Amino acid sequence: MEYTQLLKELNQHKISSLYLLYGTEEYIIKNVIEKIVSASLAEEERDFNYSIYDMKETPVELPVEEGETLPFFGGKRVILMRNCYFLTGVKDKEKIEHNVSYFEQYVDNAPEETVMIVTVSHEKLDERKKLVKKLKKQGIVLDANPFDEKNMMQWLHTYVHGSHFNMTDDAKQKVIQLAGKDMMMLSSEMEKLSLYIEKDGEINEEIVEKLVARTLEDNVFELVDHVVNGRSEKALRIYYDLMKQNEEPIKILALLARQFRIILHVSHLKKTGYSRQKIASQLKLHPYAVKIAEGQAGKYNEVMLKNVLKELAEADYKVKTGKFGKSLQLELSIVKLANL
Repeated sequence: MEYTQLLKELNQHKISSLYLLYGTEEYIIKNVIEKIVSASLAEEERDFNYSIYDMKETPVELPVEEGETLPFFGGKRVILMRNCYFLTGVKDKEKIEHNVSYFEQYVDNAPEETVMIVTVSHEKLDERKKLVKKLKKQGIVLDANPFDEKNMMQWLHTYVHGSHFNMTDDAKQKVIQLAGKDMMMLSSEMEKLSLYIEKDGEINEEIVEKLVARTLEDNVFELVDHVVNGRSEKALRIYYDLMKQNEEPIKILALLARQFRIILHVSHLKKTGYSRQKIASQLKLHPYAVKIAEGQAGKYNEVMLKNVLKELAEADYKVKTGKFGKSLQLELSIVKLANL
């Protein structure tokens, strides 16, 4: 089931007896757990009827046995089973032995009074396992892996719609660029922006630039974009700012080379017919980063990109062998690449 559809059902208090949440987006899993618990239990019921088990430390029999007992004072009982790596192909180093067949029997006849939430922070389940098949058949399943740009933008629209402010499209694109590495970071930055803006105010790109924290990688990402588009003055301005922050030129050089390698890989994979999502999976990148790289790749052919990487490799050699000053060499390379 899709994340937005699941939230809609939970907001309508449509509750299942079994939930299987897996994937690497911790924010999505955490958010859905909170919604399930809120929809199932009143605040005063949680001390008695909400239990959390770490399956790296607890055999599966314990939460299953609790799931089979009636909740206190009627109503519902909620049980959260975290770190269920026995559902994946990961070889767990823990010495806990799980009676999986006992859990399978529970899944076949899950009591309506208990809401069992099964989670694992892993991108894939082992589809060959009998328990995985049973959970998928009997329960509600959410794949909480990274959003593509479309879903991230949809999440932003929903967030803004339920808030006290408006947000321009350019601002949305910018906040995804700066904070869209994962949903936890994006959510945190949106909370910060919402606290800054007054009621019925509007968040524009300038406000996002001002408030959203930038990493070194973000600055290099923007530097590369200026280089690709021939904006040497703007590229150098970012570089000088990084120097003022005492960033190491060799590290910046390495990140520049990494970004141009990404552009080269994206260009090659796109020509072979890979979709944006498939490229992102192959290169272990966020789909938005792939989108930007696609646009940047359009400025070069494959030979030009290889020449860029050759220039950066030569600059790296000159710096590391002491043939040229680190800062000056990188400055010269930025100007040279921006004028290709």
